[in-house]
Amino acid sequence: MTDLLLHNARLLDPARGIDEAGYVAVTDGVIAHAGPGVADAATRKAAAQTIDCGGACLAPGLIDMRVKTADPGAEHLEDLTTLLRAAAASGITSLVALPDTKPVIDDASMIDSLSLRATRIGGARLFLYGAATHRIKGKAMAELGLMAEAGAVGFANGSRCIMDSMVMRRVMAYCGMLDKPLVQHCEDHNLTADSEMNESETSTRLGLIGAPAIAEAMIIDRDLHLVRMTGARYHAAHISTAEAVESIRRAKAEGLAVTADTAPPYFLLNELSVSTYDTAFKMAPPLRSEDDRQAIIEGLADGTIDAIASDHIPVDGDAKAQPFGPAQPGASGVDTLLALTLSLVHRGQISMLRAMECLSLAPASILDLDGGALIPGAAADLVLFDADSSWIVRSAEFQSSSRITPFEGLPVQGRVKGCWVGGAPVFTQG
Repeated sequence: MTDLLLHNARLLDPARGIDEAGYVAVTDGVIAHAGPGVADAATRKAAAQTIDCGGACLAPGLIDMRVKTADPGAEHLEDLTTLLRAAAASGITSLVALPDTKPVIDDASMIDSLSLRATRIGGARLFLYGAATHRIKGKAMAELGLMAEAGAVGFANGSRCIMDSMVMRRVMAYCGMLDKPLVQHCEDHNLTADSEMNESETSTRLGLIGAPAIAEAMIIDRDLHLVRMTGARYHAAHISTAEAVESIRRAKAEGLAVTADTAPPYFLLNELSVSTYDTAFKMAPPLRSEDDRQAIIEGLADGTIDAIASDHIPVDGDAKAQPFGPAQPGASGVDTLLALTLSLVHRGQISMLRAMECLSLAPASILDLDGGALIPGAAADLVLFDADSSWIVRSAEFQSSSRITPFEGLPVQGRVKGCWVGGAPVFTQG
C-alpha cells in the first residue's frame, strides 16, 4: 500500500532536470514512484492518503548546510527544538550545524549526544560538522577520525579561519583519508582584525574600519595550493567577493575537488545597506560592493557557486543593540532561506531548477547526504510550496527564536505549504 500520494503538483527534480506537472508516491518513508504526468490507477487506488497539490511546487526538501546552533551553551537564544521546527516550517528537511557551540563539538561524544537529542525532537533532520581543530582555536587538529565514525558529515572551524598553513595541511590530509569535506571560513584575520564593514569609499565616508575584500580570496588561493598537495575535498563557505568567485572558477576548471556556497545577504544586499548604521546589516563576512554582489549572482547562475545556505546565527538582541562597531555580526536565516532564494528566480537571474539544485541537490552531493532527488528509493524528504505567494518579512512572525534579520519589511514571494521528513508530515500551513 502507498502511504501517501502527492499529485497535481509542479514537480521539481534537479537531479533529473524535471520541471513539469507530476506526482510523488511514498511508501514506508521512501519515494516509491515519482515523475511527470498522473500516477497509474493502481497507485492511486492503493494510496492511504492523497493530497491534491493544486499546482504548487513539489521538490526535494531543502538542505541548509550552514547553521549555527546556540544549543548547547546559549539555549536562551535558541534551542534545538525551536531550530528544527522552524527549519521544517521553512521547507528545510535537513540542516547541518557548525561546531562552535559551548562546549565545542570536537569529540565523538558531542556528536552522539546532539544527534540523539535531535531524533527525539522531530522536525528537520540534524547533521553536524566536527571541529577541524581542538576547541576551534586553529592550533592543533581535533580527533577527526573518531568524529567521522560518530557521524560527522564534514569538518569546519566555525566562523574562524584556520590561519596556520601547517595545521591546515594536516587537517586536509586527514580529511582526504576520511573522504570528508573540509569547510573553510575564508578570511585572513590579520587583514581584517577589528574591522567593522567592507573596506571601500563607503567605509571611509561612514568612519568605520574596513576589511579588504582581498582577505577572502587570499585564504582561498593559499588553500587551493594545499588541495593540490593533499587531494582533499575543499568547500569555501559563504563567499562574498568577486575575487573569491574567480578563484573558485579557476580551481574547478583545473579539476580540483572544490565547492562553494553563499548566503542571501551576499546576492541581495551590498555595503550601502550599512549607511544607516543599522546593526542588523553587520555580517561576517561583511556586505560587499555592488560589483561583488553581481559577481555572486553570476557565480550562482553559471554553477561556480554550488549551494545557497542560510548562514543562520542566533544573535543576542543586547549584542546587536550597540553601536555598529562593537555589535555582534550575524542574523537569522532559516525562516527566509526559500523566499529569498526564489527572488533570484522571480527576477529571471536563475531558473527554478537551479534554485532547487542550490538548496537541495548540491548540498546533498557535497556532504554525501541522502536528498536532493525525487527518485525511487530516496528518503521521502519533501517540500510543497507556492512560489508566487507574497508575504512581508516580519521577524516577529518567525518560527525561529532568532529574530534579527537585515530583510525586515522586505516583500518576498514563496510560502511553504507542507513539509515531510521520511514521509511523515513535520509542517502543514495553517
